[in-house]
Amino acid sequence: MNKTAVALCLLLLMPGCGGGKTVREEPAKLQEFTAEKRIVEIWTADSGASAVKKAVVLSPALDGDVIFTSDPKGRVRAFAADSGRERWETRVSQLVTGATAAGDGLVVVATKKGEVIALNRVDGRRLWTSNLSSLALAPAAISAGVVVVQSVDGKLTGLSAADGKRLWRHERTEPPLSLYGTARPVIVDDAVLTGFASGKVVALQIRSGKLLWELPVTQPQGRNEVERLVDVDVSPVVVRNVLYAANYQGKIIALDAQTGRILWSRDASTFSGMDSDANNIYLTDDRGNVLAFDQRTGASVWKQEQLRARQLNAPRYVDGLVVVGDFEGYVHWLSSDDGHVVARHRIGSSAVRAQVLVSDGKLYVSNQSGNIAALRLEKN
Repeated sequence: MNKTAVALCLLLLMPGCGGGKTVREEPAKLQEFTAEKRIVEIWTADSGASAVKKAVVLSPALDGDVIFTSDPKGRVRAFAADSGRERWETRVSQLVTGATAAGDGLVVVATKKGEVIALNRVDGRRLWTSNLSSLALAPAAISAGVVVVQSVDGKLTGLSAADGKRLWRHERTEPPLSLYGTARPVIVDDAVLTGFASGKVVALQIRSGKLLWELPVTQPQGRNEVERLVDVDVSPVVVRNVLYAANYQGKIIALDAQTGRILWSRDASTFSGMDSDANNIYLTDDRGNVLAFDQRTGASVWKQEQLRARQLNAPRYVDGLVVVGDFEGYVHWLSSDDGHVVARHRIGSSAVRAQVLVSDGKLYVSNQSGNIAALRLEKN
């Protein structure tokens, strides 16, 4: 079984993917509810070619007052966040993976041939191109003059934001089978944090790539390679110097971001993502449940099961609500207090796989067909 097959198996939620008869869990039907908020659609735009049948996620980037997008045909676009008006469009020479990042005056995309291309944030002009050892599916992290990219072969590379020259490379020994994807690196102060298919989370010095610490989220267990998958494909979340990390078929852990000391650990399984507020960590598990954990103790706060098997994306916390999108283009707003459904809105008919973006009270939602919408919630 190759990586793509594993990815498809997980997306379809097939418990028998490792061998034998496969049984797909039917997505939960949407239940009626009393809407507590009204969704206002501020603007919509076409951000590029569809990726519905491709193993990539169209992930826009929000930097200041501009949203940047890329599509599988190599088109990179900039939209004004307040109006959706297109500011510029650029075509790069290669097909891109949809992983878009922005920061330090750059817009950075990765190509299917393992290139990293940096464009000028203002006008889309190409500034530099750098080669990786393989393609990157997750967006880069950009800070302190360094562009950090994680490729699917388990290598983490630091590039100069000025000219794209390689500053360092961190390599891990990866298992023979892993999920098709990687975590997006997270930069905190002078350290870059990320997870690997081996089930480990590492912290590196951002300018030198020096290893500061590494820690397994969980150890592989099981009788075959599928059962032993423990990929950390979820970007870590850092709150008040505490790092929260989670993996597939493993755990969610809280640890000191400076030392790597574990504070607590709970069983969990995810390949979608997490977010936080001042008190809780929110996680979409591999069955389509949305979970809330207490940041201090790891105790379960609530579990929302009404969206089970709807292939939810990573949750996003905003103004007392937890926002998730599903495979049919629906966006659901859940109460952060108990997880009940507060509002719902549909963005086209294709899957919402990228995590929702938030700025100035607006939510920016994109789907796999290349549609992007700016939304605002109001009281009924």
